[in-house]
Amino acid sequence: MDNQVTALALPDDVTFKRDIAAINNFQKTVRACMVDGQDFGVIPGTDKPSLLKPGAEKITKLLGLADKYELATQVENWEKPFFHYVVKCTLTSVSSGVVISEGFGSCNSMESKYRWREAKKKCPECGAEAIIKGKAEYGGGWICFAKKGGCGFKWPDGAEEIEKQKTGQVENDDIFSIVNTLMKMAEKRALVDAALHAGRLSQVFTQDIEDYPAPPAPAKVVVEGKATVSAPAAGHPEAAKPKASSKDLTPSQKVAAAMQETGYTNDEIKAHIVKKYGKENSKDLTPKELAELTSDVLAYQVTRSSELFPTK
Repeated sequence: MDNQVTALALPDDVTFKRDIAAINNFQKTVRACMVDGQDFGVIPGTDKPSLLKPGAEKITKLLGLADKYELATQVENWEKPFFHYVVKCTLTSVSSGVVISEGFGSCNSMESKYRWREAKKKCPECGAEAIIKGKAEYGGGWICFAKKGGCGFKWPDGAEEIEKQKTGQVENDDIFSIVNTLMKMAEKRALVDAALHAGRLSQVFTQDIEDYPAPPAPAKVVVEGKATVSAPAAGHPEAAKPKASSKDLTPSQKVAAAMQETGYTNDEIKAHIVKKYGKENSKDLTPKELAELTSDVLAYQVTRSSELFPTK
């Protein structure tokens, strides 16, 4: 048996300089071809530009790559409702068929921009969200404002059918209408991830989902004229605190963040990691395994399956 260990073959100086020059030239080409606000943009609270889907498509075109998608993880609970998708994007050379890079993207209905919606007072007569407070000089009360698409109906002050309605950020009661959006968003994120790998462009762009500020707390919810939940107002010390970004988290911290969302224990998560992956710690998981684990954690919140996270 040949037990020889072959050392990593390093390129010679000429090859190394040529490859580095090629990467630098491609980065310059990308910068020259990209349109600010269309192909890339700076997410508020971040410094490095984020690559967007149109930019990722341009990169794959410049490199002569074809994209293919595979649904890696799927959680669909129509009763909760809860939906979670992890998509794998594979980029292959059009000319040779060789796989150049792969990327993963996930999206779920518990993300803040899908979980919450902005609720406005709705007219009990016509259903339009066009209710406004009547001016005191005209008798006050409530009006379904015609200029906002309302029917013009009026109610007196104290009308319970108006004043008991919740306003502000509330739980989205129509998740079913965005199921396709969730899957397409996962595909888009996977494409961006794969394009960044293929073009070696992490020096130029970041993943467009990595640096979003932490999800805000639900905004003020008013029930019967009383504020029941409120987010820090502009200028409040809590509002001024810098937002954490997921790029600063280790894999184990990312799992811990998911656990905070579900409320389950370290023992339950560790038992599941050992059972499914044969590993002792989440920091040893691959990116794909980490995505699957996060999906399992969220799925557990939905199913409350005692078999999924055994503690014994």
